[in-house]
Formats: sequence, C-alpha cells, structure tokens
Amino acid sequence: MAHRLEELIIAILEKIIQANEARNKLGILNELSALLERLRILIRLSKDLTYLDFKKYEALSLGTNEIGRMLGGWIKYCLK
Repeated sequence: MAHRLEELIIAILEKIIQANEARNKLGILNELSALLERLRILIRLSKDLTYLDFKKYEALSLGTNEIGRMLGGWIKYCLK
C-alpha cells in the first residue's frame, strides 16, 4: 500500500510540473484532479485497514484537502 501511495504522490507532482509548463493546462489539471481523488481514496483505505493511525490520517486528509482547494482555484482560473 505504501508503494502505491508513493507512486501516486510522485505522479501528482509530475502532473503539477506538466500543468505549470503547459499552455493548455485544463486537460492536465483534470487529470491531476482524478489522481488527487485516487490519493484520497487510498489514504482513507489505509486508515480503514489500520495502516495509518488517526492522527496521520487526519494530517494527510488536511493536506490533500488543501491541495484540492488550490487545484480547484487553478481550474477556475483556467476556465476564465
């Protein structure tokens, strides 16, 4: 599970870099949004399977929520 989380986080970072450099960002940002949702699900699953204690889960959830808010703002900006 940890390996899948690590790969997903790296994929998210790569998409952020791609979106930052791209002229047409919207498609990449939508892909990034899907990756972030997969990360949220894996984090929740890790907690349910007791791979993560509640404090770590809470910290990771807060971080992914913040990233989601920033991503949503970026997408709204690109739609203008």
